[in-house]
Amino acid sequence: MKILFIVGNLSSDGGTERVTCEIGSGLVRAGHDVVIASLFGPATTSFQLEPAITTCALGLKEAQGGARRALGISSALLSNIRRQQADIVVLVDSVLFAFCAPWAPFIRARMICWEHFNLTTNHGSRLRSIGRSAAVRLADSIVVLTERDALAWQERYRLGNKVQAIWNPVPRFALPLSDITAMDSRSSRIVLAVGRLTEQKGFDVLLRAWAIVAREHPAWQLRIVGWGEDEASLKAQAETLGLDDSIVFVGRTSAVEVEYRQAALFAMSSRWEGLPMTLLEAQHFGLPVVSTDCETGPAEILACGSGVLVNVDDAEALAHEVSALIQDPVRRDAMSALARENAARYDADTLCSQWGQLLTRLSPHLNESADGA
Repeated sequence: MKILFIVGNLSSDGGTERVTCEIGSGLVRAGHDVVIASLFGPATTSFQLEPAITTCALGLKEAQGGARRALGISSALLSNIRRQQADIVVLVDSVLFAFCAPWAPFIRARMICWEHFNLTTNHGSRLRSIGRSAAVRLADSIVVLTERDALAWQERYRLGNKVQAIWNPVPRFALPLSDITAMDSRSSRIVLAVGRLTEQKGFDVLLRAWAIVAREHPAWQLRIVGWGEDEASLKAQAETLGLDDSIVFVGRTSAVEVEYRQAALFAMSSRWEGLPMTLLEAQHFGLPVVSTDCETGPAEILACGSGVLVNVDDAEALAHEVSALIQDPVRRDAMSALARENAARYDADTLCSQWGQLLTRLSPHLNESADGA
């Protein structure tokens, strides 16, 4: 079976691009023919891909705007789908369905909407709301990241079994899970946070929390891995709070697993998420977690007891729970063991088998079309 994934920008280093590469590679290992097309930007990625995967660039520029931009995206999507002659087309973002209405009912391929944001937020894009409504009408299946979000889609749109939850996999790291179980984090004095430096991730709240933690535990260090539009303001905030000696802004790194291996625990301060890849990564490396209880993601991932949840935007509660774990290495050890067990639920091959079942269910019902697209 030939599967075409279409992403916004394959060269981006975000979680959406990473998981597309993970699932695409898993489907290749399962015997499928996989193509990943990049709507904007080059057809290259820093993430691992199976050699058999074909990548291609559709050549659009993100700066295009208005009706001309919409027409260009719609035309590029249709041209690529016709060219690839795929059995299944996976649009990796509900936004893309906003451009499919003129031709989607007439193509041969079955179409899947792969939504990476929870239904309670449109991520600041009215186009995403339009795309979701279009996906309800045009997609043969809608894949979301959590059971809670699947239920929200069913309740809002009355979709029945057209929507299903398939979790994102833990990325493949060089360090096997069997080796991680032998690691001892008790000697570490590092709290790790990973994510783009944007409002969504709530690092401003984490800095306020760390100002409290640092007073109680001056030997500990907060390391923030990531980059983004709020970097300058966050560094200024850290300086104002007098945290220069206890915070390191690592920036972008290709060796994030080194950061996970050196940490004693993980903190996440997000205001909203879909299914946060960083929490899955933290589980893989056996890190106890303190996380905000934002809509979809953290509560589901940490239900096994491998982390603690606090209210969104509550710096005092975040500081309290981080300090409590710093002071209790026995509890950290117990949570680490649960995290490593939990990580096995998100094995890439296991979750790819769920994708395989979905593709098999859709493939016998390929649409007939006049143009053979």
